[in-house]
Amino acid sequence: MKDFYYILGTDNKATPGELNDAYRKLAQKLQPAGQQQDYFLDNHFGEITEAYITLSDPLKRSKYDRALKKNYQRRLYYFKIGHINVAVMLTLILFTGLFGYYVIESISGGKAKKTVPVNPIAAIVKPGRHKKRHTVPVNTAIKKTKAVTPKIAKAVNQPIPVKADTPVPIRKVQPPPVVIQQPGAIAIQPAVKQPVQGYTATIQANQTGVVNLHQLASYTSAVVANIPNHARVLVLEKGPGFYKVTYGDKTGYVPKWTIPSP
Repeated sequence: MKDFYYILGTDNKATPGELNDAYRKLAQKLQPAGQQQDYFLDNHFGEITEAYITLSDPLKRSKYDRALKKNYQRRLYYFKIGHINVAVMLTLILFTGLFGYYVIESISGGKAKKTVPVNPIAAIVKPGRHKKRHTVPVNTAIKKTKAVTPKIAKAVNQPIPVKADTPVPIRKVQPPPVVIQQPGAIAIQPAVKQPVQGYTATIQANQTGVVNLHQLASYTSAVVANIPNHARVLVLEKGPGFYKVTYGDKTGYVPKWTIPSP
């Protein structure tokens, strides 16, 4: 519904004189400058003319005011209803979300209570059967211990009876073999291992001027010390590829070619 008061630029309590003045001002502004026709001005001029004709007549104005008031009330009612609907919709959405959260929590909580963690080791190894242990009060346990201790003391002090019939095992000790020497025979004594006596030698290094003293008889073993060229070492053992020597306070292995033959 068109608002004629708004079209004329007046209030709904304007007098007929004020309506007449507003209409004349708008009509002068909307008159075309030349003979050329303007559809926008024509449409607007038709609106202000319709508004002035309706509001200048008292009967038409009273009917129009009642219709405008009803239209305003209807629009206000729908506006309030729209806001109420939005509020109700938001409330329903919030309630639905809370209810769904409560349902999910209740389901997950029920499942968590029902599920029992299974120990894989306990599932594989079956526990054996144990005898039931009966709990004994403290007072009765003390009484029992007091009553039993004299018997235990007596049993400890008494000698252990030995049956006369049980034979005692006797270990047989074999005498050493007797060696009978024939007249004119020479007695052969077992050979006794003599400690190996080493000898000193001079290290002959290559172009590097240093010989590595290895921990084991291998080139890949750890190096214990570095022996300079023409140093004196003590040879302890001879091997096919390495000699065991002592240099200072370190003992290790050097290649065979570093020590010339004595």
